[in-house]
Amino acid sequence: MSEPDRQFVVALARGLAVLEALSRAQKPLTNGQLTKVTGLPASTVSRLTHTLTLMGYVRLSRSSRAYELTPKNLTLGYPVLAGMRLLEQARPHLEQLSGSTGETAALAIRDKLHVTFVAVVEGANLVAVRLATGGRLWVPVSAAGIALVAALPDAERRMVSARVRADMTRGGHDPELFSKAVAECRREGVAIVRNLWQPGIGGVSVPVQSQGEYAALTIPVATGSISEQTMRTTLSDALKGVAELLGPVLSHAPAE
Repeated sequence: MSEPDRQFVVALARGLAVLEALSRAQKPLTNGQLTKVTGLPASTVSRLTHTLTLMGYVRLSRSSRAYELTPKNLTLGYPVLAGMRLLEQARPHLEQLSGSTGETAALAIRDKLHVTFVAVVEGANLVAVRLATGGRLWVPVSAAGIALVAALPDAERRMVSARVRADMTRGGHDPELFSKAVAECRREGVAIVRNLWQPGIGGVSVPVQSQGEYAALTIPVATGSISEQTMRTTLSDALKGVAELLGPVLSHAPAE
């Protein structure tokens, strides 16, 4: 049996677990709900939410008696985004991609079993799907998530895929759908999903890499207006073209 890590601060880890749970939920949660989601004792959750409230990272809704994140959390996230070389270089290409297709274009990164949209340029089309910067989706239901997993080195891809499959099994979803989607993305260089996140919504995505950083260029679509054929041809070609332009720029970007 391995010895406990004496440098590991349990209280800090528990506090971060509460913040992560609120971030994933994207809605206020009560202490009882946080206890269920985090697996922490109710008394611990109560002390943590009290402390985080006093520090200004969460606030309590008087009407629902539930906790939600405050804008103060952005002070932790924005410096990270500002330091992302990939994000800075990708922005003009997202604007080009959105302008040429009329659809929303976004850059996504993976955070464990979720993807986060770190840059979004909204499309001009009336039916273009709207995404929020900072929005999150579960990896197996998003084209970006599939592309990000497909791009990983073999050992890491197998490890992440195993975690995703286990999470899907626990939730009553068929993990083979995810495995097939990742395999297809590795063959075709593009991930395509339709109606997995919610009915009427799909996405097309290709991976990009910058000096060890993995990200995905993605276009969300309204499946009632955009056919699968268009996703596999016009939109896939547009994404691959931008990825080819972005790749050389990123590979020559100076290391920080």
